[in-house]
Amino acid sequence: MRGYIIRNASQTDIPAVRAMQERSMWVLGGDFYHASEIAGFLTEFGTMDDAIVDEGHFFVAESDRGALIGSGGWTRSRPSYANGLGDEGQYTGEPTVRSVFVDPAAVRRGIASAIMQRIERDAGEHGIRTLHLTATLSGIALYEHLGYQAEKAMTVCLSDKTRFACVSMAKQLPKSREQAA
Repeated sequence: MRGYIIRNASQTDIPAVRAMQERSMWVLGGDFYHASEIAGFLTEFGTMDDAIVDEGHFFVAESDRGALIGSGGWTRSRPSYANGLGDEGQYTGEPTVRSVFVDPAAVRRGIASAIMQRIERDAGEHGIRTLHLTATLSGIALYEHLGYQAEKAMTVCLSDKTRFACVSMAKQLPKSREQAA
């Protein structure tokens, strides 16, 4: 038994999701970013755009005790952090994985992989053939393990001139049974 379920997120989940995401960013991102980079990114852009929850393609992992221990989804909406990408951030509306986080107390249990599988299945059911994402440095190994290919290194420039490194990645999704027929 996994000890958690993956379900669609609701607006009422947002405060708990944000708190979990910020803990994750501080703890898991701390090996890859300076505290000033994390603080600046969280202050300027946060961990997610609330509107993607309403789109119906955002998921949470909920423990058997009711705690939210993971999150992630996909959208065609332009991410708020794209404003900091300058010319690199020319957003064309491609389906993008967003806000994949796992609570630091729940890492190495397959939660991020399970969320990504749910995201990919949902995207495939909506006719998406390629998913894109902007990986934090702490997430690159996971995405590579799941078959995402790095496209280019990028930096989000914060208003105080701090630079937050990331990598754009993409993955071709397998055709669904309906698409293959």
